This record gives sequence, structure tokens and C-alpha cells, in this order.
Amino acid sequence: MSNRLVPNRNVIFNIARTYEALGEYPDAFRYYVQALEQEPNAARRPAIEEALARIRPNVAVIKVTTDPPGATVYINRRDLGGRGNTPRLLGFPPNTKHKIIVDLEGYEPAEVENVEAKLGEQTNVEVKLKRIIGTVRVVGETAGTTVRVNDASGPPACTAPCDLTLPPGRHRLYLSQEGYQPSEQDVNVAAASTVTARYRLNPLTGSLVVNADERDALVEVDGKPMGFTPAVLNVQSGQRRVRVSLRGFRPVEQVATVVASQQTRIDISLRQLEEVEAASRSTEAVEDAPGSVTIIPGQELRAMGYPTVAEALRGVRGVYTTYDGVYTFAGIRGINLPGDFGNRMLTLLNGHSMNDSWVNLSYFDYLARTDLEDVERIEIVRGPGSVLYGTGAFSGVVNIVTKGRPTASSVGFGVGTADNSLIRGRASFQLPLGRDSGVWASVGAARSLGRDYYFGDYKNHFTSSDPPPVRQGEEWVYDPNRYEFDGHSRDNDKFTVGTFQGRLWLKSFSAQWYLNSRDKTVPNGVATTQLGVDKTYYKDTRGFLELSLSPRFGDKLATLTRASINLYQFRDRLWYYPKFVAPPPSTVYEVYDKEKFDDIWLLAEQRVEFSPIPQLKITAGAEAQLHFTAAQQGIDRACDATGCYNFVYLPLSDDPAKQIDTTALDKHPYRIFAAYALVDITPSERLRISAGSRFDYYSTLEDATPVPSPRIALIVKPYEQGNLKITGGRAFRAPSIQELFYGYALPPAPGETEPHVTYRPSPNLEPENVWSGEIEFTHRLSSTVSVLGAGYVNHLSNLIFQEGSNIEDDPTDYNNTDVPILVVGGEAELRREWRQGWMASLSYSYAKARYLEDSGVNKLRNVPNSPEHMASARGAAPLFGKAVVLASRLTVEAPRYDRNVRTYQGETVLPPGGIPDQTKTEPAVIWDIVVSGQLDVGNLRYNVGVYNVADWRWTAPTAAQYTIAKFPQSGRTFLASLNMSL
Repeated sequence: MSNRLVPNRNVIFNIARTYEALGEYPDAFRYYVQALEQEPNAARRPAIEEALARIRPNVAVIKVTTDPPGATVYINRRDLGGRGNTPRLLGFPPNTKHKIIVDLEGYEPAEVENVEAKLGEQTNVEVKLKRIIGTVRVVGETAGTTVRVNDASGPPACTAPCDLTLPPGRHRLYLSQEGYQPSEQDVNVAAASTVTARYRLNPLTGSLVVNADERDALVEVDGKPMGFTPAVLNVQSGQRRVRVSLRGFRPVEQVATVVASQQTRIDISLRQLEEVEAASRSTEAVEDAPGSVTIIPGQELRAMGYPTVAEALRGVRGVYTTYDGVYTFAGIRGINLPGDFGNRMLTLLNGHSMNDSWVNLSYFDYLARTDLEDVERIEIVRGPGSVLYGTGAFSGVVNIVTKGRPTASSVGFGVGTADNSLIRGRASFQLPLGRDSGVWASVGAARSLGRDYYFGDYKNHFTSSDPPPVRQGEEWVYDPNRYEFDGHSRDNDKFTVGTFQGRLWLKSFSAQWYLNSRDKTVPNGVATTQLGVDKTYYKDTRGFLELSLSPRFGDKLATLTRASINLYQFRDRLWYYPKFVAPPPSTVYEVYDKEKFDDIWLLAEQRVEFSPIPQLKITAGAEAQLHFTAAQQGIDRACDATGCYNFVYLPLSDDPAKQIDTTALDKHPYRIFAAYALVDITPSERLRISAGSRFDYYSTLEDATPVPSPRIALIVKPYEQGNLKITGGRAFRAPSIQELFYGYALPPAPGETEPHVTYRPSPNLEPENVWSGEIEFTHRLSSTVSVLGAGYVNHLSNLIFQEGSNIEDDPTDYNNTDVPILVVGGEAELRREWRQGWMASLSYSYAKARYLEDSGVNKLRNVPNSPEHMASARGAAPLFGKAVVLASRLTVEAPRYDRNVRTYQGETVLPPGGIPDQTKTEPAVIWDIVVSGQLDVGNLRYNVGVYNVADWRWTAPTAAQYTIAKFPQSGRTFLASLNMSL
């Protein structure tokens, strides 16, 4: 009675104990089961379970289960009341039979007759209930409609058109679909019958505003082209997949939730596509390019505010730079020999060769351009590239790619400072002329006020004005009577530079023009000139105008026809130490040289690409260069108390008449003809084979046999995230005009009959050669993160080097060395590509370069200017969106050996005290920090930064003819720039 009034689990347990004490075991079993179900205290449950086990032998147990569970169990009659819900244990007197009745709403009732209860045993009764259902067929005009039953927020029941099985009765259907107004509908379901529910949804629309950081990008919504950025589109509401694509950028896909009668805005930042042109002379993905490629994208150029190409290259895997006080050279994988003018690397501007025609000088600093504002990306291709470009592409190719066709009209202005004393300005404009046409141009100028250098006490440094060395035993030793120099050079290294560049497109026709001129003072004592004065200067001018036509004829045929006119001019003035003329009374002469070089040449090329099937592409082309002048001249000017006198350098000749022709220029017009062919085979998506060769003819070479340059590459994608490249080939460098013909003599001195030979020409030089092999593997950890490993070997032979030391009676000339160099190395890089302003890169490079044979010149010395270890870390992070971006770079380089060898009359010359061992430069640890950003107001961009934050002092080796054997590199410098477009 107490339990009926107020149910209580303790009372239930007492009832069970009471029945057990009375011997009424079936009722005791029933109440113990109820007590166990209601007992939440785990500590008390064992007592109940023990009681059940104690009385179980005295009870006949029937266990009733149903499918589905939860049915009410009745014994014999319904009017006796339910005994609980399934699954259920029931206790009965032994040896009795019972009828089990189960009821569950929505299911037909079920009965099981004559279930016998046996003492001490458990009888299992399993009943599968049959559902009472009807069918609702849902159909409408729009497929894909989600149907929910009775609860608008419940789980979807099906997607129309569909059939629903529901219990009899009235139900409400909730119908919804993205982009449509929701609908409700009631249906009456009868058992064992089908009712049809027809619906119609009204579409909903909203405004979708799509903006990108590049105009005229194609906008597709759910796969359908809808317009170009910036775009305002009327689309159905709901989840819409938006794709924005533009040539030169990776497509970006984004899901936008469009709300009915509202405006939804999405802003997309396009990331530049990792494509390269320099590897195959046609645009292709980096992973498909037959070579080891690194791209410096525009985002990095802007974030770091690189003032020159050389600064952008510093820290790139396997690349290092050297500034010798005149030019900045770049080396790849351990090869950047002092005095080679960087002529073993090829610099391109949009595929056009920039190396000059006198010494094949490569362009990497302000000699190339005033700033990098017009540059879209920089491509670095390691390894031989002569198969495409001929001479100069010996150790690698750097292609500077400027911005493409304009999509909007604008004018731009910019000012900046770098290297502490450089001030520069620029102006530009761009104008679209149609869908596939446009023009842009820019002009820039800069002036550097120079800097101070301290070279150390050079009173023991030999110069060309010293008396010749004398014999001491078996060695040549310099006379110690020399000019002293306090080691300071103040306000030197000044320069001015100007750049004019532009491009024009008219559908498949394009034109580009370029003119850059730099005039700078030289602080390094080149050719034993005076130190500590700023009177010695160089002036380099390089320009070209190129016209090209590149139509495509379907997917199978494309051609390129291009022609250009090129200009290079060089001027210098070299001030030497005063000369004393004996016997007494001696006369003091101030002496300086003026040199110049002029060349104009035409370049023409025809190329054809043919793809008869998608798996095969054949590229063939021919190229011709006609150099009309290639004229070099030198004038020696001596000044005393009475005035100055000019002496024109004389071309060396066996003809005495020519030796006294003081008006003659040393002209060497020459011609280059080349033909090349490449075959690219792609039998599957996972395999590509690229092979080809080029043959070059040089009229300047004694042996006119065409120089072959083969290359083969195997590109394998063993799995989705992996990319393997195996490449090998040969490259060459033809000797330059200076190396072949730079030779002259001064007229005979008073009282003498023979001219004074200073530089001797070397017309019998042969081309340099390199054979290279490489394996590179890239694994993508994600869509933006990749890890790379590479190993390579390069064998260099027949290298051209400068011999002689500008000592009186010891002319300087060039020779092919018979000592080959072997370079073995490896590289590793972990990179996170640019995405939404974030970037990170960590790389390490190892290059071991050594001479393979003994030589009187090298004596198995270490290869100069070749760092064995290099590492870099670069990164960028947006602090406040695109308004404030922090970028940083850390580069580490091992020491480099200098070129501490001088000769006189074919023998090694020792300074006082004997020639020391080959020395090393300092290691370099350079840390750069730059803050940059872009503001919407006036499209304003800025950079503020510090290079070499720790002011690390380090030097780099220079050529043998420089007074300064190790030239100081930049310490701490500051940069700032401001650019805007309207």
C-alpha cells in the first residue's frame, strides 16, 4: 500500500524480501527485478543481484524480447495489467504455461501461446513486431528537395522524388531546398495504401558581390560562367560554389552562403600560378619543367622590398651572390669564379638574353634595373641551359618576368631609398586596348651618394707601378719600396642609374623595349688603379627593342617569330698611381686610361611547336645573331706639369704599320647561328620524357664546328603527392670578345723601338664545357606545404681564366685551363607556399667543388669563391591583413676561399715573406626584416625594413687583377619605398 501511494525503490526492495521470506518466490523475483532496474547506487546493486541468484533456482523465468524493443508485456490477459516493457524478465511458478501478449504503438499486437515455465530455467521468447504503415509518394518540379516529417528541424527523411513509409494517421511534410522558399504539406496516411504528395517550391534570389585583387578574373557559380571581377550577380540563395580564375594565377574556389533578398560579398586573393618559362621556353607547371626550378613570386618581391635582382636571389636554394665593388655576380651550386664577370650564368628579361656582348656579363644589381616594381616573378633554373639558349647558360638561367597585359587603366608613382644612400623615383602607366591587347611603360632613376670603406693598411700591397719583381734564390719577390695607403676610401662607390622599359600587346603580336644605363665610381683598385679616390669609374648601357608574333593554330600548332635590335656600350676611366721617370731629375706623371666598347646587333628567331597527339610535343627552332661592330678601344693619358697627352692603345699585330696606327679601333664583328630541337613525350599522367639538343656556330672560334648541347630529363610522379626529376646534359660557354681579342700595346717609349705590351689577345681560346646530372624529388605534405631533396654532380673543363698580374713586362692574357673541376652537392627545402599573405621556407645547400688534377697555376688549391654550406630561412605573416605584413629572411653561408695566386713570366710570384696559404673569407649570417603593406586609398603600397640587422661584417673574393683581394660586402642598410597608382 505504501509503494502504491508513493513509489519508492527501498520499499520495492523490502517487498521483494518479504515475498522471499514468505516463500512466494515468483513475486519475490518480480520485485527484485524492479528493484535492480531502479537502483542507481552501484554499491547496492550487488546485494540485489545476489538475492536474484539466490531465489532463481526456485523460480521459472521467462525472458521476453521484441524487435523493436519497448513493447508492453501482458501475461494471459490484458485486463490484468502490463508487466513492464521489453526486454523483460518474469518469474513464474514452476511447470506452468502462459500466454505472452505484447503491444507497441504503430505495430500490430502479437501473442505467443503456451509458453512453458520450467523450474530453475530461463525460457526466451522473441517476438518480431510487424509495423502498421502506409506509403507517401513525394514528387515535385525540382529534384533534390529535402523532406522532413512532423519536425521542421528534424533529420531528413528522404530527398524527393522519394517514397516514405509512415504509420497511419495525419503527418506534416516539411520540404526545403537550397535557393528555394520552404514549403509545408499535410498528408493522411492509411494502412497498406499509397498517397501522393505533390509540391512546388518558389526560388529565392540574393545579390552576390565577387571581388578579387585582380580585375577581369572569370567568375563561375556552380560551374556556370556569370561575369568578370568585380561582379554583382543575381543568384539563387543557399550554398553556392564560386570559382574565380585568371591566367597566370591559381583558380580559387569558395563556398558562399547567399541569403534571400540580401547582399553577400566575397573577396578573393588570387595566388600566382607556379609556372616557369625559362626551363623549356614555353609556359609549364614547375613540377613538369625539365630542370630544378625556383620561383620568387611577386608577393615575396613586394613583401621583402628587394631593391635588386641580386638581393632577391640571396637565400635561394643553391644560389649565392658576390659584390666586387663594380658588379654583383650570382653563382649556382659552387661555381662563381672571381674574374669571370658572372658570365657562366645567363640573365633573361621575359626570355630575352641580357648578358652583354663584350665579356658576357650577367645583370643582377642596378646594372639590370632601377627597381623591381615592374617584375611579376623571377625564375631560377639550375643546371645547364645551353640546349635552349646557347652560350652563357652554363650553370643556370635567371629569367626576370615583368607584369602581363593590363586589365585596367592607371598611372603610378613611387619613391624609395635603399643601401642607406640610394634615392630613387619612378613613374609608370598602363592602358588596356581591348580583351587581348594593352600597353604599359615605366621610367625610373636613382642616385647613390656612395659609402665609406676601410680596406686595411696596404703599404705592402704590390701595384703595377712598382718595379718588377727580382730574383731571390729560386723565387720572384717584389721590391718593398711601394706607395702607402691608409686603407680608407671615403664617399666612394657612387652611382647613378636610369631605366626605361615597357611592353605592348596586340593579340598575338607583342613588343618590348628596355634601356638601362649605370655610371658608377669603382672603389676596389681594379687593374691596380689608385685606392681611396673616386676618379675611377665604369659606365654600362644596355638596351634592346624586341618584336614578336606568337599565333596559335588550334591545339596542335603554335609558332613564335621574334626579332630584336640590341645595344651595349661600355666606358671607363682608370686612374693609376703616379709614375716616376728616371734618371733624376725624375718627372711625375699622372696616368689614367680610358676604355670603351660599342656593339649593336640583330637577333632573329623562328620557333615551331607541333603536337600531333596530346602525348607528344615537338619543338624546333633556329636563331641568328649579327654583331655589326664589337669595337673596343683604349686611350692612355699621361699628365705632367706641362699638360696631358693621349696615346691610343694599339691592336697587337705583326705588321709594324698597324702598330703605329693610333686612330684604329679594334673591331671584331661576328656572327652566331644556332638550331635546336626538343621532344616531349607524355605516355601517361605520371611520366614525361623530355630530350633535345642545340647546335651553335660561332664565327669567332678557330674551330667553326657547331657546338652541341644535349639534354634529357625524366619526370616521374610515382604517387599523387610525389614528383621525381632526373636530368642530365651538357652546356658550354664560348669565349667572349674581350677574352679573345682584348690586347693592346702602348707606343714605344722615347729611345725605345718596341711597343710596351700590356694585354695580350688570346684568339685560340676554346669553349668551356660542363656535364651535369641531377636527381630531385618533391613530396607534397598538403596543398601548400612541400618538402624537396636533390643531389647533383657537375664536371667542368676547359675553363677560361685570366693569367698575369699587370706587372711591367708581364702582359695579362686569357687561357684555357687543363684542370677540370668537379662539383658534388645536395639540397633540401621545406616550403609553405604563399597563401593569404603567409609564406615560410627553410633550405640547406651543400656544394663541394675541387680541382681534379695538379697544375702549375692551381697547385690543387681550393676552388675560390665557392661556399661549401649555405642555408636560409624566409617567411612572411600578415599582422593586420594586407595593411601590415611582416617579412623576414635569414641567410647563412660558409667561408669562401680566395684566389691568392699571381704569376710573373709563367712562375708564381711571392710577396715579401713568401706567399701565404690560401685564405678564407668570413662566414656570413645575414638577417633581414621588412614591414610592408597595401592600403585601398590610392592603391598605396609601402616598405620599411632593415637588411643585415646585426651589421655582420663579411667579405667576398675578387679577381686577381683587383688591388683589393677581398671586398667588403654590405653591412647594416635600411630601405623604404612608397608606391601608388591612380
